[in-house]
Amino acid sequence: EPEPTPQRTYMPLTAASKRRAIKVALLGLVGLTIATYALSVETQMHEPGYEAACDIGAGFSCTAVFSSEYAHPLSHWGLVKQGDALDIGLAVAGMALYSAYFVAACLWRLNLVPYRQPLFLAVATAGACFSCYLLYVLKFILGDFCIVCTGFHCVNFSMFAVALFEFFDSGTSGKGGKRA
Repeated sequence: EPEPTPQRTYMPLTAASKRRAIKVALLGLVGLTIATYALSVETQMHEPGYEAACDIGAGFSCTAVFSSEYAHPLSHWGLVKQGDALDIGLAVAGMALYSAYFVAACLWRLNLVPYRQPLFLAVATAGACFSCYLLYVLKFILGDFCIVCTGFHCVNFSMFAVALFEFFDSGTSGKGGKRA
C-alpha cells in the first residue's frame, strides 16, 4: 500500500495579507528600478566624460561607492576571485533580490508556498542586516554618501517592516493579530 503524501500547510490569505502582497510587489519594482539605474552607472562610470546624476559633489558620490571594493562583496570578503563570474556587484544582486520579491508577491496571492511568512521574514531580515553593514561601510569606512544606496536601504528596511507585520499577523509566531 503506497504511503500517503504529506499535506502542506498553508496560511490563509487575509485582506491585510493581500494588501501587503501589493506593497511587496511595489517595493520590489522600486528596488528593481533603483538597481537598474545603479547597474547603468556601474557600466558607464569608467567612460571618459561620463557624469552620473547621482554624483552630487564631494562626499556625495555614487560612482565613488560603486567603484570601491565594497561594491563587490563576495570578492571583497575573499569568497570568490575578483573578476570571477560570481563576483557580482551590488546592482546585479539588487536586481536579482528585488525581482525575486516582485515574483514572490505576485505568487503570494496564489498561496502556493508553504512557510511563506517565515521565509519572507528571513530574507527581509538578511536584507536589512546587509543594509546596516553597508551603511556602516558608507559612513565609517568610505566616508561618503550615496543617494542610490540610500534608496536601496529604504526599500530593504520597508520590506523588513512589511515582513514583520506579515509574520506576526499570520499567526506563525503564535501571536496572531490584526495589523495592516
